[in-house]
Amino acid sequence: MVPKISDSEATTTTTPKRKISNFVFWNQTRIFILILSLTCLTLTQINSQIFTFTVICMDDLIVENRISNATEPHWIEGTTEKSILFSATAVGALVGLIPSVPLLNRLGVRLTLSICGLCSTLGTFFTPIAVSWSFYLVVLCRVLQGLGISVILTVLGVIPTSWSPKSEYSTYLAILSCAWQVSSRAHMPHQLFQSFQFSNVIFMPISGILCDSSLGWRSIYYAFGVLTGFFYFVFYMFYTDIPGIHKNVSEKELGQISEGKPVHAVREAVPYKKICTDRCVLAAWVSFLGGNLGFITLLLYGPTYLREVLQFDVRSTGYINALPYALCAVYKFSAGKISDRVTFASDKAIYTFWLFSSIIGLGIGYCIMAWTSDRIVAFVAFAFAIVTSGLIIMATVKCLAMRCQQHTHFAVSAISFLSYCVQFISPLGVGILCPDNTPEQWSRLFIIITVIMIVTNVPFPWLTTQHAADYTKRKDSREFSNVEKC
Repeated sequence: MVPKISDSEATTTTTPKRKISNFVFWNQTRIFILILSLTCLTLTQINSQIFTFTVICMDDLIVENRISNATEPHWIEGTTEKSILFSATAVGALVGLIPSVPLLNRLGVRLTLSICGLCSTLGTFFTPIAVSWSFYLVVLCRVLQGLGISVILTVLGVIPTSWSPKSEYSTYLAILSCAWQVSSRAHMPHQLFQSFQFSNVIFMPISGILCDSSLGWRSIYYAFGVLTGFFYFVFYMFYTDIPGIHKNVSEKELGQISEGKPVHAVREAVPYKKICTDRCVLAAWVSFLGGNLGFITLLLYGPTYLREVLQFDVRSTGYINALPYALCAVYKFSAGKISDRVTFASDKAIYTFWLFSSIIGLGIGYCIMAWTSDRIVAFVAFAFAIVTSGLIIMATVKCLAMRCQQHTHFAVSAISFLSYCVQFISPLGVGILCPDNTPEQWSRLFIIITVIMIVTNVPFPWLTTQHAADYTKRKDSREFSNVEKC
């Protein structure tokens, strides 16, 4: 996404005059921006995932319902109701995603993301209150949490593009993307979506402790609701969409950030039709759809699988579910550093390798989980699948960034749409295929997902390319090229 520039500024590439603070974070303001953004995105992602864990420790609602001599079972006992709540976040994300591209263009990352943070804060803090009132109010809170994550994938690409030096892009993106695999990139290469490791690493152990303590599951929502509100307030006050107007960015650091980057003085209309009919883009979208299905299923139903099928207790579930995401964060960071330094292979060879290493790893993990009856072996396979899945976004988003260039934000927004569709449909599929949470039912689900991942990723190496599309070239450049050919 290109920052909005007025007509008077469109003819020059100089940065507007600004007052520079005496404190410039030792010429490392971009690192503080990275940490602050990572914290906010992680908290937002945590909020959207809280219910997937607390659902296994909300038995007090059932007890209270029976004590009150209610004639109907509590909604927390219903498979359909829980599936609706799992899907409600995806509905909110889809609703928020629809206007996200024009909003980001008009309002910028700072204001758009702050609004999303407010929605996430309200939806999280008021969930325990909503539970006491009505199932439909809980659905509303889940939708608000979905609105909070609606722009995460797109923002994950925009912030590194604006704030990281070109030589640090992949590493910057790898770290920032760890907000979403906790638990999704947008303007250039490398890893986003499976990037939310930190949310699960932080959230799962804390939730396991609180759920098992006298404070109970409600304290999780209050704690993360307050933290989210605080850090988004700091983000709103400190972040700027353009490093060149930030008072804490020194001239030295600004030069590092700007070096080697093209200057887009005039924003261009997005060629929606050409992008949507580009076979390279379509192949990347389809590939991501299959790989994301494998990851989302583990993300949403990891705690349920560990508790109901492998029979781990609540506190153990929190710790052991966090371990694979911590390892995945390390794996992704290492991959980002290597990707920034590899010079002996083409970009296509690199991102194709990342993709197939992830898909093969996921497939192996799913197959072992489907066929083993040993809980330790099943957990190792579960962890292996999550760790290897983190590189899928490196492949698909890098491919899209190289192909779509300045229009990557739209291509990645489409990936967000596909991701939330999967998040919406996945609970329905699990509810149908695994109504009783038996090992046999889960084995059938794992085999089906493995087949889908393989089928959707076969076309990727044959249809993708590392070359920029013609629609990324400015009109005057294309006309000049045509004149040269004549």
